[in-house]
Amino acid sequence: MQRHFVLKGVFVISAVLICGISLFGISLMAHATPQSRVPVNGQVPPLVSHSRLVGAASSQQQLQLSIGLKMRNEQQFAALLHDLYTPGSSRYHQFLTPQQFAAEFGPTQAQQQQIIDYLRSQGLTVTQIAPNGLLIDATGSIATVENAFQVKINTYQSGARSFYANASLPTIPDTLSSLVLSIGGMDNSVRLRPLNRQGQAKAAAGGNGYGPTELRGAYDALPLIQTGVQGNNQTVAVFELDGYKSSDINQYFKNNALGTPNISNVLVDGYDGSANEGAIEVELDIEVVGAMAPKASQIVYEGPNTTQGVNDTYSRIVTDGKAQIVTISWGECEAQSGNAELQTLDGIFKQAAAQGMTLFAAAGDSGAYDCNDENLAVDSPADDPYVTGVGGTNLQLSGGNYGSESIWSNSSDTQRSPKGSGGGGGVSSFFAQPSWQVGPGVNNQYSTGKREVPDIAADADPQTGYAVYCTVSAAGCSTSGNVVVGGTSAAAPLWAGSLALVNEYLQKQGKAGAGFINPALYKLASTQQPYPAFHDVTQGNNLFYPATANYDLASGLGSPDIYNIARDLANGGSPGPAPTPTPGSSPTPTPTPISSPTAVLSPTPPPASGPFVKNGGFESGSASWQEYSAAGYELVDPAHPHTGRYGAYLCGYSACNDVLSQDFTVPAKTTKITLSYWWAGRTNRTAQSCVDSFSVLLLDNNGKVIATPQRACNNNLPAGWQQRTFDVTKALSSYAGRTVSVVFAARTTATQVTTAFFVDDVSGTIQ
Repeated sequence: MQRHFVLKGVFVISAVLICGISLFGISLMAHATPQSRVPVNGQVPPLVSHSRLVGAASSQQQLQLSIGLKMRNEQQFAALLHDLYTPGSSRYHQFLTPQQFAAEFGPTQAQQQQIIDYLRSQGLTVTQIAPNGLLIDATGSIATVENAFQVKINTYQSGARSFYANASLPTIPDTLSSLVLSIGGMDNSVRLRPLNRQGQAKAAAGGNGYGPTELRGAYDALPLIQTGVQGNNQTVAVFELDGYKSSDINQYFKNNALGTPNISNVLVDGYDGSANEGAIEVELDIEVVGAMAPKASQIVYEGPNTTQGVNDTYSRIVTDGKAQIVTISWGECEAQSGNAELQTLDGIFKQAAAQGMTLFAAAGDSGAYDCNDENLAVDSPADDPYVTGVGGTNLQLSGGNYGSESIWSNSSDTQRSPKGSGGGGGVSSFFAQPSWQVGPGVNNQYSTGKREVPDIAADADPQTGYAVYCTVSAAGCSTSGNVVVGGTSAAAPLWAGSLALVNEYLQKQGKAGAGFINPALYKLASTQQPYPAFHDVTQGNNLFYPATANYDLASGLGSPDIYNIARDLANGGSPGPAPTPTPGSSPTPTPTPISSPTAVLSPTPPPASGPFVKNGGFESGSASWQEYSAAGYELVDPAHPHTGRYGAYLCGYSACNDVLSQDFTVPAKTTKITLSYWWAGRTNRTAQSCVDSFSVLLLDNNGKVIATPQRACNNNLPAGWQQRTFDVTKALSSYAGRTVSVVFAARTTATQVTTAFFVDDVSGTIQ
């Protein structure tokens, strides 16, 4: 024992000596050889090379930095995005939540901490970390930033404009090079502009501009509006870099009999929400969305017009994950944005697509010359493959309906650009052409293998502009409030509101919402459909690119026929093979994919007393029930019935969204209405939090929840079959003579560990 102890002591002493020598050597090396640094490419603002150097910027000026981080597992994420939008894939439309994206693809906590530690070691203050880890905000003086990234920040002059910017590429320690994507905020050379144009609508609605009636008639939204499809249960996020007057919005809704607006605000990076010179853009966006989808909820995200403000506002919209649709009417010339910033935004937009969000962005108001010079260029963010770029047209009506369209262009309007004004479009110089951008006209004489813009179009010419209500004097609005506005910034919210209608229609047909819609739009245009989805614009040009049959670089696929798009998407076929559910220890069934959506049934008025639920034991299959399964399953299944041969089998697969419902009419007179059913559940989850859920709902004919008799989770499942009975008389007392729905709904997260729910022997009685 003594020998072992001595040897151990000698070993410890030797180790200490060796460590001391090593540390001394490392210390000498550190003093002799500075830590290797690498440049962050794409970080010199393009405007610097076209500007005059004035001198060094004030060293004490404070900068607000936006550090972009690289995504993890990029190859796996690219494969996931492909599968999410490929019909037939087992992951088709199984969208991620913001939390799932952050956990699987965002930088790890340790990676984020490496960046944070470096920033703090250089004297910078870290002020915010995005929930997905892709953005880290920091602040510090110009002197501190110059030292941290070994750059020189100067003041420059470009025409009448003065700005500050870094003169060379910033550098970072090579240990961080695999993590850092961009360092935004070292310059203020780029300031996004609202893409609207005020004008006189000479040919539009007697010179007063198009309002809801004209827009709905022109783009075939009335068949949906008249049947109650008005954006119910849909949320549109409105990206803004200015504020607005809520009284203006209320007045617009009142003037046009649109009901009460459902609008909330999210202020980003300390923006105070005040209405300034860009307020007309904000009010235009909100009002046009409301014109098309008055019942849709709108969340207006308002941030400062800085690199940090822009990035954080986009990021907040996506990481909040509350909206299915986003409208963006602010943009900047792609060539002036800088490649690093384009990559940073691309990561945010990819996450949006993975979450099933569509982002509509105005394609620009300077025609094919978005940099407002004589060089061909496109607008950011409409140039991004994960954004839907919206071009501009001149719309003419005929008897209140669609008449004709031509490309918006006006070579004599040189207020902004020497070439004139018009709907933006062209070929990106940065992004590759996405795999889904195919179809007649896409491969044309101007094609280079890069992303082509726009994807679609709508009215944007100020001569056929939109009737807007705005009284903000700082924005140039009149005291009367009546303003006519054009620009592709009006076309983008028109499409956003239209998609809210389409999504509601799809859901009422037992279909999922469209998600990121670009692949579906190009499929509609390149394959035979029951109904023509687009008005093909074949007249005019956008100052360079001509309109042609099919796709072109001036109008994209064309303008929308909203009702036809909704019906075509609803008839789009099944998503293809689905995974096999494995609900705990129960026998594994072989599901039968649903080949087409079950028709919506017309409810039969029930008798004054007796049963109102038909085929509650499911022995007649799915008769009398409406089914929806995100993976295409037949929900009536023999795997686990309570009695008889069949029962309802919900979920048991990853990213499940299964719904089983039946409509009935509440009788005019009744003393008691009772709903009863048997249910069970099985899970192989060990988590004690509510991750997978089962809900029993009563809905009105607009899809609004009347009551939720039951909600259960993976963490409170019964040991076996359990009967539940509810007296729903009070809940339905005000619905006499009206159609309501009994709904069984289940959802699970996108993991291999999952939960299944079972329903059988459903009965409803009226006394």
